Formats: sequence, structure tokens, C-alpha cells
Amino acid sequence: MAASRPVIIVVPGASQSPSHYAYLIHLLQSQGWPTQSALLPSTGTYGKDSTAENDAEFIRTHMLLPVLDFEKHNVILLLHSYSGMPGSAAALGLGKAERASKGKSTAVLGQIFVSAMIPKGGDGQPIISLFGNQMPPHIVVDEAENMLRCPDPKPPLYNDVPKDVAGVAVLSCMNPSLSSWTSPCPPASWDRKDFQGRCAFIRTKKDQCFPYDMQNMIIQGTGQEWILRDIDTGHCPNLSQPEKLLDLIVELAAKFEAM
Repeated sequence: MAASRPVIIVVPGASQSPSHYAYLIHLLQSQGWPTQSALLPSTGTYGKDSTAENDAEFIRTHMLLPVLDFEKHNVILLLHSYSGMPGSAAALGLGKAERASKGKSTAVLGQIFVSAMIPKGGDGQPIISLFGNQMPPHIVVDEAENMLRCPDPKPPLYNDVPKDVAGVAVLSCMNPSLSSWTSPCPPASWDRKDFQGRCAFIRTKKDQCFPYDMQNMIIQGTGQEWILRDIDTGHCPNLSQPEKLLDLIVELAAKFEAM
């Protein structure tokens, strides 16, 4: 059964690395779901080319296409926070019908967004346009180094994470590039025909980074029908309630697999 399962591609949020999702990945694998993850180019690198488009191209070229075209596995995307934007853009044209029309036997079967940023993209606007073109209050801009700093990540990101785990998670953070937040967002795929009924959003009800009301406002602003689920956590349920997040992911992944 495991040989035929879609691979869940876990794309980290800004400042996060695959290590922040390691226990969740372990739980998914224990449930029979193969996984992959990687560090985004804009995390921990501050060159001017560390843009939103570069992140999307990296996800497509190095995370999605190798699994689809070389390993011949279907994919389900798991996108957290910032990665909702480049992750969905990376899946453009990789849905089931479009892939089949090109003679491909594998595809991206679904997208699961966890407290994620979901701009439509393709209009020249950066991701900070979701916040009225102002950085969230916990972020400090360092233009000289082309980076975004968060002097104290614990309150916005890990407010409900157990103390010892939160401390290690803070030390594991890496500053994202400023360019990734101020460069134009590439076009998303969540509104394309191939992904109708195949996109889910897990809302985090106690989120201090991306508040629940803002999540709802952005979801409603898409004009799309979403599969919605709630979890009673802060911004990082992968660290605060990984078992409950696992249950939601497995439910949604199985749904997409069966479609």
C-alpha cells in the first residue's frame, strides 16, 4: 500500500526549516504516508535574488517535479504560513487533468494550507500586500542585509508550544530574505479548475502571528470554495499539537487520494 501512496511534500514557512516539522513528518510516515521536505532558498540566504518567484521555482524544480516525473509518485502539498504562496504557485499546471493531457501519469492531487498566506498573485503585488503593505509588528526590516528579523519569535510563533520545545524551535529559526516578502507573488494555482475541491485550509484559532479573523478574511476574499478545518492552536500546530494536526492532514490527504 505504501508504494502507491502520494508523497506529502512539506514546505516550511518563512524562518522555519524541515527540522520544525520533523516530528510531524515522523507521525505521517508512521501512518504510511511518504514525505519530503527542504529548506526554501529565501530562508537563511539574503541575496537580492531570494525572491518569491525563486522560492516557487525551487519548490517546483527541486521538490515537485523530481517526485512526479522521476519517482513517478503523486503528490499532496502541505503548505504552512508563508509557503502557501510559493507552494501553490509551484503547482501551477501540475493538476491531474493538465498532467494527463500531456501524457503524464502522476500529478499534484491536492493542497493543504495551514494558517497559510494565499495571495492570488500574478498582479505584481508582494505578499506584504495581504497586511496592507506593512510588515507584521513582530518583524523588523534590515534593508542593509536584505533580511527580515524577528527579535523574539516565541510570542507570535510558539505561544502555545511546550516551553522546552519552543526554546529549541526559536534557536532553530533562520531569518528570511526581505526580497521574498517585497517581490511580486507568482500566480497561485488554488483557483484553477484542476484544483477545485482539492484545496483545504486548516485555520489556527489561537494564532498570534496570523490571527484567525484575518485568515477568514483572506479565505473569503479569494471567492473560492475551500475545504475548511479548525485546530485550537497558535501558528505552529506542527509543534504544539502535532497529533491533532496529523489527524486533519491524514483525513484530507485520504480524501484527495480517493478523488
